[in-house]
Order: sequence, then C-alpha cells, then structure tokens
Amino acid sequence: MFTSLNRQGKPNGIHPHTNVLMRGFTITELAFVGVIIIMFILLLTPFISKIRWKARMITCEENLQHIGLGLKLYASEHEGKFPPNLGDLVEGGYVEDEKVFDCPASSHAGDTLEPDYHYVTEYTIESPSGAEIVFDKDTNHKGGKHVLCISGEVKWKGAMAE
Repeated sequence: MFTSLNRQGKPNGIHPHTNVLMRGFTITELAFVGVIIIMFILLLTPFISKIRWKARMITCEENLQHIGLGLKLYASEHEGKFPPNLGDLVEGGYVEDEKVFDCPASSHAGDTLEPDYHYVTEYTIESPSGAEIVFDKDTNHKGGKHVLCISGEVKWKGAMAE
C-alpha cells in the first residue's frame, strides 16, 4: 500500500508539528449520518403528532371534569341550581383557574368571558343525569366533541381520528 507524503515528508494524516495522527470524518460519512438522522425524524413525525393530539384530548377531558366538579359544588351551595354562566365558577372559587375554559385543541384562548365550551343554563342538579350541560364548540376538534353530562361523565361524540 502506498502512502502519500505531505510537504514535510511525513505521511498524510499526521500533524506536521506534533507527529500525532489526525482523525476525522469524511464528507461521505457525515452525509450518511445526516441521512439516517433525517430518516429517523421522518419516521417518528406521525407518532409524535398522534401523541400530541392524544394529549390535547386528555387535557380537554380533564378541563370538563374540573368544570363538572365546580358545577356540582356550586349547585350544592345554591339550592341545586347551576350558575348563570361558567365565569361564576372561578369568581366563587369552585374551579381553581380560568384555564379550564381553554380547550387545548382550539386556536382561541378560552377564558371566563369567552370559554371554549358551550354551557346550557336551563338545567338543575335534579335534571336527568345524561343531560349534556357543557360541550366543546364545533371548531375545537375535527370530527367530534367532548360532552359533559350532569352526572359528571365526560363522553366523546364523533370520530376518534383528528
């Protein structure tokens, strides 16, 4: 095997002043590693987006569960009647924070004045337990919505894929 020499007469790859063998990566090796990393990212992207979608769904369900507990607490202290609007739950301390009115799947930031959920005010604690009292706005999720029943149960209505 032939070795090419540099200007000082030493084999290429040896540092001219320290006589230490220099090691490095070739462009081909770096390109190969880059392609592998890109392929790995492309393969994981669908799984990551599905995980993010599922996390938004779970957070939305938890928001409705908190709202349901707040409604029951309010009704227990107000002769079985629910509040005239959802904002009263925060003002009365029945829910901890107005963030429960913000559906993570919505582009709108819901708050006490404009929640991301519809609220039906005509019910009392004595209404049928399956009555839908709070539910997602149509624009929150594609293909369905979460529904809070007076019983406290949160249901999904619609297709499960987003």
